[in-house]
Amino acid sequence: MSENDESQQFAQGAQPPSTPPGGPTPPPPSPPSSFMPLTNTSGTGGPVPEEIKGWNWGAFWLSCIWGIGHNVWIALLALVPCLNIIWVIVLGVKGSEWAWQHRQFDSIEQFKQTQAVWSKWGWIIGILSVIVIGPLILWVAVIGAAIMWPVLSEGGGF
Repeated sequence: MSENDESQQFAQGAQPPSTPPGGPTPPPPSPPSSFMPLTNTSGTGGPVPEEIKGWNWGAFWLSCIWGIGHNVWIALLALVPCLNIIWVIVLGVKGSEWAWQHRQFDSIEQFKQTQAVWSKWGWIIGILSVIVIGPLILWVAVIGAAIMWPVLSEGGGF
C-alpha cells in the first residue's frame, strides 16, 4: 500500500494502526524538576522544603539555647567571643534549615509553630537584654570616668 493510499484510507474514517511498526514508543522522559518528596525529611539531614527556608529570629536571639534544643551543636560556636556577632547572624540565616535537618518534626506546620515560639521568646529576651545591659554598660562607663577624673584632670598618667 502506498503512502497516498494510507492517507486516503485515514481520511475516510479508518483508524490508524494501534501500535506503530517495531512496537510501542516509550513515553518521553519527564523534565527535571525541583519537586520535593511528600515524605517528612525532618531530622534526617535530607532536603529542606522551600517554605522552611528563611530568617530565624529564635536562632539569632537564643543562639546556644536554641542550638541545644534543635540538636544543632555548631550553634555553640556563638559562645566564642570573637565569633559571637558573626555566628548569631549565620544562625539567623541558616538556623531554620539546620533545625529541620537535625530535629524531627511532625509536619511543616508544627515546625513553623515551634519556631514562632522560639522567635517570640527570643525577641522578649533580646529586648530585655538591651534594656538591662545597655544602662549597665552606661553606668560602668560613668563610674569609671568619675573614678579616673581626678587622675586625668591633674595631668597625671598611668
